[in-house]
Amino acid sequence: MTKFSEEIIGKIKCEHIAPVPRWCFLARGYALWVLFAISVILGSLSFAVIVHIANSGDWDVFNHLGGNWITSTVMLLPYFWLVFLGIFALVAYLNWKHTKYGYRFRRRWIVLGSVGMSVFLGNVFYAFGMAQEIDKLMTKSLPFYDESKHKARRELWLKPENGFLGGKIISVDEITEELIVEDENGDRWNVDDNNVIWENEKLEQKGKIIKVIGEKDGERKFVAKEIRRCGDCQADEDEDEDRKEHEDGRDEDSKDEQEERDND
Repeated sequence: MTKFSEEIIGKIKCEHIAPVPRWCFLARGYALWVLFAISVILGSLSFAVIVHIANSGDWDVFNHLGGNWITSTVMLLPYFWLVFLGIFALVAYLNWKHTKYGYRFRRRWIVLGSVGMSVFLGNVFYAFGMAQEIDKLMTKSLPFYDESKHKARRELWLKPENGFLGGKIISVDEITEELIVEDENGDRWNVDDNNVIWENEKLEQKGKIIKVIGEKDGERKFVAKEIRRCGDCQADEDEDEDRKEHEDGRDEDSKDEQEERDND
């Protein structure tokens, strides 16, 4: 036995080195693949929400905005989900890189591949309506997420002097053809909707959150030219409806209790 062999054997005995079972390598490999798949799926969900928010945005009003195209785009970008997409793409890259065959691929191809899969699956998830449900869930669960959406909406649709007004319909007067709209600041506006272009006639009802393009006509008065739906306000409307149903149910319970007491 050579001196080198003896040194190796001695080191093994001194440090109590034992062979690693094969199942440990298999488990590590499977874990990396599972983590890679989870990262891609989470990245796909992030991209799906980005598509949902982008489609709900108001990209066609750039020409009416006071700022330039770049400023308006920066204002409407969903940074929250862009950051998540970047994080999950990085995690997917790191997991793929440490798999059995990860060394065979260049870094850029791994990154492009993981992002490409996220984009493809993201569009699939969006087509099945998963993005809107995630957006609703995040809005109800995370106050700062909901506030960021309101902030973006205020920055764009709380500029009546520039012809943009957004808010909730408080009442509809079909005789005078006026709406009472409460904006994000709680101020109420008389909106003249005579000869207005409605994106959808079903929007003309109490409780709907709308976006109005028109002209300011005096203190708290606004002449509408176009009224469109608020694509990112569905969660707010649902919350109001749930609150109303809860209050109606509580009123019914109070009535039932009162009737029982009267009968007694």
